[in-house]
Amino acid sequence: MSRFNVSVLLATALLGVLLWVVLNIARDLARAPGEPLPLPADEPVISFDPGLPRLLTPADLKNWLASRGEPAEPLLDAYRNWLSERGYPVGRRNLLSTTTDAPIDLSDQGDPVLITLAGNGNTEAMHELADRSLETDPLAALEWYDQAVINGSLYAMERMADLLATLGDPAIDDFVSDPRWQEALLQIRGATPAPRERALAWAIATVTVGGFAIMTPEHASRITALGEQLDAFGVERACQTAQDYVLEAAATRRARGGAVFSMQIPPIALSIADPADSIPCNVGSVPPLVSLEQCEANNFVGPDRKLMTVWVCTQ
Repeated sequence: MSRFNVSVLLATALLGVLLWVVLNIARDLARAPGEPLPLPADEPVISFDPGLPRLLTPADLKNWLASRGEPAEPLLDAYRNWLSERGYPVGRRNLLSTTTDAPIDLSDQGDPVLITLAGNGNTEAMHELADRSLETDPLAALEWYDQAVINGSLYAMERMADLLATLGDPAIDDFVSDPRWQEALLQIRGATPAPRERALAWAIATVTVGGFAIMTPEHASRITALGEQLDAFGVERACQTAQDYVLEAAATRRARGGAVFSMQIPPIALSIADPADSIPCNVGSVPPLVSLEQCEANNFVGPDRKLMTVWVCTQ
């Protein structure tokens, strides 16, 4: 067969395939007359009250406070100090970061120095020791975070929630080969409550102690995601366990000569809008130790188009 004949046959075959495709499309359209072709789904449009302020940078927040006649810088400094006293690295927070106050960095210090600092009650040293233990000994990391919690760190509660959620994820089994990690996984998963319940309990305990003044969009998402991984009974148990964690930590603090968790209200605070909606427990039965009920709530559109609230507690 000549090359010309082969070309003709191929062209005829391709034409037949094309005709078959067209006929099938026409047949499908004929079966559903009047139905539009499906279009790609667009991203959901988030609309806000156009009258809400847009506070996207620390300068925006400062200017908004100043426009109300508030002493912006002293209020922001007081809130930063309030968070820092509870273990939070304030420099990493949207709307509160500054160019003058860098977060404390102990990453260059050796373990003996950090252990000495931690023994003297340095919360940042406890955080650093916990972070260093994550890859080699998760049980040690949990112990250091627990020490930081007893020292008053709410940030350590959040970190404990993240670590337990990771340890409770079955997918991690495929990536763990270190014998110490495997042993830690067995111990943690064999304990009661299960890791994911404990993770949610610690995330809720953070709000029980710190109130909505620590309810960032990230923490609200953490609680929601952890709650979705449990059934209703698991969530209920986590709510109860959260209360137990707070009581146990408070008792240990008192036994060591320290005060129970502070109920001091910051002069201003930032949270996700409607923070109580993110808590899967009955907030009314166990209200947070730090209550913002007497503060003035002002909604605004924050970074990443999140609806947020700035609480003004100066009255």
